[in-house]
Amino acid sequence: MATADLNKLQQILASAEENEAVISQIRKNMQKVNELLTEINTMLEPGYKPEKKERKPRATNGTGKRPGRPKKNVSAE
Repeated sequence: MATADLNKLQQILASAEENEAVISQIRKNMQKVNELLTEINTMLEPGYKPEKKERKPRATNGTGKRPGRPKKNVSAE
């Protein structure tokens, strides 16, 4: 009888730990949702003007070539 109670207690503790992890993930996601809703509200205001993003030039590796797979050398056979 005591082993059944211990097994039940272990199951309860394990499910409580899983539930705590789920609750913490929900809290993190709710914070993100609140931030996004705030951002949307500011975008929907009548006087909103989007900020122009400054684009950085593409990084080169010093040779002026774009990064990527090198071409195959066709050798005369």
